[in-house]
Amino acid sequence: MLALLGSIFSGGLTGLLGVAFQRFFDFLKVKQEIEMKKMEFDHEVNMRRIDGEMLAQEWAARTQVATIEAEAKQTVAAEASFSASFNSEPKQYSARAKIGPVTGFMLVLLDVLRGIVRPGLTIYLCAITTMIYVEARTIMAGVAFATADAIRVHDLIVSTILYLTTTCVLWWFGTRNSQKAPGK
Repeated sequence: MLALLGSIFSGGLTGLLGVAFQRFFDFLKVKQEIEMKKMEFDHEVNMRRIDGEMLAQEWAARTQVATIEAEAKQTVAAEASFSASFNSEPKQYSARAKIGPVTGFMLVLLDVLRGIVRPGLTIYLCAITTMIYVEARTIMAGVAFATADAIRVHDLIVSTILYLTTTCVLWWFGTRNSQKAPGK
């Protein structure tokens, strides 16, 4: 009977040990599955982050292309507007004069003024710039020591004339573009 009881207890104990080992290995398996899911989740998060970065780069490139296209369209529109200005402005106002001698004379005078403003300003301001250069050389050569106020006033005048001359010369030559005027 003692052997029978020993068999029962040892069988029960062996069964309990088997269940304990089973539960331990089930725990390890679940832990391993959790680690695997965590790795899959981290991988998925990294893939989404990379997708987001690629999408951001793609949109940045699209935005840059759109900006360049908009600037190109704006340049084309400006060139078309400049070209259209040739057609909207008459070559000579006096050619349209059909009202009378006084009006015709005024329109001829307007044509003359229109024709000489730009070249006249350019020549005048270039001459003034040359005269200031010559005067500045004379002043600086003849005076060993000039007052600070005189130098400041002289520099202000020189800067202003140089600004005006540069503006005028660039106005004269800068508005010439590669397009031909209509009718030429």
